Amino acid sequence: MAEKQGIKGTGPAPRFEIKRYGYTLVFELSSDAVECYCSYEPSTIGGTPLTSSELQAHLKQHSITAPLIPEAESKLLLSAMSAAAVSRLLLTQGSRMIPGEDGQLVMGVAEDIPKAESDEGIASVIDFRNVQSFMNVEKGGLVATIKAPGTGTPGLTVTGKVIPPEPGAPVLLELGQNVRLSEDGQNVFALATGRVCVRENVLSVEDIYVIDGNVDFKVGNISFKGYVEVTGDVLDGFFVKATKGIKIQGNIGVCAIESEGDVSFCGMNGQGTGTIKCGGSITANFICDSLIECAGNVAAEVEIRSSTIKCLGVISVNKGGLTGGEYFALGGVECATLGSITSLRTRVVAGVHYGDLEELNGLFNELKALVAEFNAAPKGSVDMKAFAQRRVTITERTQAVRSRAYERCNPKVNVKKRLCEGVNITLGSVSDIIREERNGSVSVIENTIEGGFRFLGMTPLSFTAQMIEQTFRQQSELEQQKNRSNIPEGGA
Repeated sequence: MAEKQGIKGTGPAPRFEIKRYGYTLVFELSSDAVECYCSYEPSTIGGTPLTSSELQAHLKQHSITAPLIPEAESKLLLSAMSAAAVSRLLLTQGSRMIPGEDGQLVMGVAEDIPKAESDEGIASVIDFRNVQSFMNVEKGGLVATIKAPGTGTPGLTVTGKVIPPEPGAPVLLELGQNVRLSEDGQNVFALATGRVCVRENVLSVEDIYVIDGNVDFKVGNISFKGYVEVTGDVLDGFFVKATKGIKIQGNIGVCAIESEGDVSFCGMNGQGTGTIKCGGSITANFICDSLIECAGNVAAEVEIRSSTIKCLGVISVNKGGLTGGEYFALGGVECATLGSITSLRTRVVAGVHYGDLEELNGLFNELKALVAEFNAAPKGSVDMKAFAQRRVTITERTQAVRSRAYERCNPKVNVKKRLCEGVNITLGSVSDIIREERNGSVSVIENTIEGGFRFLGMTPLSFTAQMIEQTFRQQSELEQQKNRSNIPEGGA
């Protein structure tokens, strides 16, 4: 036989009054019938007090079947024996219904800008630049899991009726762009690499993030798997990191910018510590006092000044100068003015992989330390065979680095207007300081025949130094052949 189900009501609580010669007993149920309170009033005209058996009979008469609370039963009967009144004593109770937990959206990704952890007993330093949560996900990765709502636990009234549970509310979720729901309806996966966004009930993965205004304390640091566009400036002290590229319509201060794609901006004054790491190419109006590492080209429209730039493409300044600082460009250098009429030191290295230079410097220091260790050791205490082997190994590694060839290599410097005195230029393995200022357009390449540099009429960087020098070598060989053919027989 099916159990009767109790219904949660809002009407008056059930009340049962029992009058006997010696007392008046009242049972009052709570509105949900889960609790039963009793009140006892002894008679003023005599009679016998309430007994345990009478109490059980009264409860049964009114279908109250829940077990009595022992302490409450003892108090009631003791009061009856003492002819004392009792008011609203909780006599028995059933069990309340427990609603089911609401469904939940459990994110499958963590923040890319973690919150600072503080040691126990040490006050934490709050970084007010971290004001956003960037939950990034790779294509095909788990975005979130949908946790179904709980069914709840049924309750029981003091009369033995079952109170049906209320299930939790399901997750109200709409799928936005670049996400899909699994066949079982429990998991959401990313269809593209990007940032997980939850707006109201819509879950999506976005690969373009637009900041309308400046990157400041309102926006905070940015770490985004996708493309970032900033319509304003990036203020001092913030970093912007994006995998697919960064476009900043304004200027960059003392910041850290990092992307695997292209980076473009109006200008940057890094004050000696601002950095850019770029896996693509960089375009800007001006760059000043910044540290840049770039896998592609670095192109400025107006000026590059007092910076350190290492790139595997071309460094170019269209209208202005390349002044002060150090510049390493595997694909060559082109600018309107190179150097400064002041004493500002300018160094340009073209046609050399900056990573190879760093590796060669490391090997040189390793060899230097080996020799110093040998000289400092007591005479006769060094294993000469082991020392020689280590020296040979360093030499072989050095030769291996020097023998590397790169398709983009172009040891060439183009100057459109003025090449200033004092500029230090390195082309391949040849390095020299410009002793005399040169005006007008000029291309500087290595003179592989006579040594030093060649200063030629300017040609595009697409016409590489190797192509030009090959022409000179061919001409030199033809002249040598001609000279040999003009020597009379028997001549010296």
